[in-house]
Formats: sequence, C-alpha cells, structure tokens
Amino acid sequence: MATAPRPGKKDGDMASESEILRKDMEELRASVEKLTKDMGDLSQSWTNEMKARAGQKADALRETARTVADEIGAKTKESAEVVEKTVRERPFQSLIAAFGAGLLLAQLLRR
Repeated sequence: MATAPRPGKKDGDMASESEILRKDMEELRASVEKLTKDMGDLSQSWTNEMKARAGQKADALRETARTVADEIGAKTKESAEVVEKTVRERPFQSLIAAFGAGLLLAQLLRR
C-alpha cells in the first residue's frame, strides 16, 4: 500500500524517515531477540537451580529414611531379644499367651 507524500515534505525527508523507521525496526528486532535469549538463559538457570535443590532435598530425605530404618531395626532387634528372654524365663506362660493370641486371631479372621 503506497502512501502519497505528505504536503510540505520532500522526497529526501521521506527517504530519511523511512531509513530511521527501518533502523528502529532493526533495533527493536535485535532487542526482542536478546530478550528472548536472556529469558531462555534465565529459565535454564532457574531449572538448574531447582534441580540442584531437589537433589539436595532428596539426599536429605534419603539420609533421614536411612536413619529411621536403622532405628527401627535396632528397636525390632531389642524387642525380639526381650521376647526371647521372656520366653526363656517363662516358657509355660509364653505358650499360653501364644495359644490365646492364635485363638483370637482365628476368631477375627473367621468373621
């Protein structure tokens, strides 16, 4: 779409304005490209930081789980030793308790 020259403007002025507009558009295009690149870099940096934080949190959780598992293992071993000691000290009472627990479990499972 061609535009007619404005009254009072010379062809040289129009060419000069066109050149200024073209340069402004080139600068705008370059600015948008730089902004796009900077946003990509920022996004990549943020992603890397989040991955690092997630890795640290996962390591901490793994360590906590390992500690808890070790504590549970130790408590289980202690409980087993207490039960074993009780059975050795009072075998008849332990046998009656086991029999009672078996009957109770059978009644619960039957229903």
